[in-house]
Amino acid sequence: MRARTLSVAFPALVLALLTLAAWRGACVLAGPDVDTDAYAHHMIARAILADPRDLAVHWVWLPLFHYLQVPLVALGGTMNDVRWINVALSAALPLVLFVYVRRTAKSGESRMGAEAIALLAALFAGACPIAMQMGTTAQPEPLFALLMLGVAIAYQGRRYGAAAAMLAAAVVLRYEAWATLATVAALAIVEPWWRRRRGLPAETGASRTWIVVAAPVALILAWAALRRPVDGHWFGFLRDTREFAAGATHEKSAMDGGALRLLRDVVYYPLIVPVRVMGLCLPLAVFGVARTVRDQGARFVLVLASCLGFVSLTWVMRSTLGLDRHFVVVVPLYATFAAQGVAVLADGAARLARRFTEARAAQAGRLVAGALSVVSLGGMFVALDIWMGFWKGSIERGWPRREELGAFLRTLPDGPTIFCDDATIEILSGIDRHRFDRHWTDDAHTWTLIAASARARGVAYVATWRDKLRGHESAGEIVFHVSDNETDPTSGLAVLRVR
Repeated sequence: MRARTLSVAFPALVLALLTLAAWRGACVLAGPDVDTDAYAHHMIARAILADPRDLAVHWVWLPLFHYLQVPLVALGGTMNDVRWINVALSAALPLVLFVYVRRTAKSGESRMGAEAIALLAALFAGACPIAMQMGTTAQPEPLFALLMLGVAIAYQGRRYGAAAAMLAAAVVLRYEAWATLATVAALAIVEPWWRRRRGLPAETGASRTWIVVAAPVALILAWAALRRPVDGHWFGFLRDTREFAAGATHEKSAMDGGALRLLRDVVYYPLIVPVRVMGLCLPLAVFGVARTVRDQGARFVLVLASCLGFVSLTWVMRSTLGLDRHFVVVVPLYATFAAQGVAVLADGAARLARRFTEARAAQAGRLVAGALSVVSLGGMFVALDIWMGFWKGSIERGWPRREELGAFLRTLPDGPTIFCDDATIEILSGIDRHRFDRHWTDDAHTWTLIAASARARGVAYVATWRDKLRGHESAGEIVFHVSDNETDPTSGLAVLRVR
């Protein structure tokens, strides 16, 4: 029975994942990435090649995603290549989840098999709208989610070397992994004590759990040491992260908005965001938590739940911007909860039916499982169609003003340096990365460099937002200007020629 179910489940999953990948691919082909942070990440990789010693270029972000793109850029790759990689990574995550859940799930009274539960979990994860959306961008979320799923699986399976390697990569990719590091350290202390208290024998090779702590800590400390001269003190990039987020939200914490605002923000990532991105699957997740802990393991749940706790706490403390994409790493956990929730409700239906007829109990359970699966997946695909329709429309609209400025830059003669502090302008222009100087144009020192470059080469160009050129018009002449606001002719983008 298991082999026959697998022969249906696996091809069905592969077909679904290929369809979803084609959908994401259509978005990539529809136009340029509309996520501005993705441009900044790619621009940083280009800047690393220009000056590998400048660690300040990473700003408040962790460095791994930038360094991973460096070989791609060196080989002539573009940001679109990163998007295509994310199309593939977004398909790999549900496949990994399927394999793990199939191996660990247990059939209940409804005889809903492990393959069926695994297939449902994988489909929920693959079709989640926010995961689909991020799979069309050049952002690090698909890679991070896949890494953290790997950490959860490896740590649950006591494969500590693999867990350490993946968590070490994750902690220099996104800050959420630091919460998992704290969770692993706590478990390494608590679990031996708990086993002694219960009179259980010590776990074989328990001391190896500390490698899962030591390897990531070593990388974090190494990065902090490298950044110390740049920031002026240890972990200065953490303070800068919070100051940026607090400045953008104009609040120091959720408590500034009162008790009701605090309550809303506490449940924002565990409940409000999942309602938007999981839809009808979310109520099912409530029923599947305990069974997921039992089947997939407490460690598996805790590793991913710690990321959820981190994004919730940092949002309450206004250390992040509260973006939906921060939920992507938790999608596999919620998807598993929901799939196991279907199994729990199906088992409940089987038990209820058994009171009336033993022969049809399992059939009743499978009928409930089928109905719940169809309704929840149907609801998710309707939401996905609406969500991705809006997203593809945004991509098709793209950045017409930035592309117009990029087209103008391509008409400039070769040789003169283009000073540009906006990543979207630089990348959308399609000009050789060596032509650009990326110093901030609102820094007085930059204008000294601009003047020196103009003297050395006869001319220099400054491409940036028009308001950043105010007070510097006398240094040259505006040779291109495009406004986004007809009522404010000084807004928009401009190019200043300096001789």
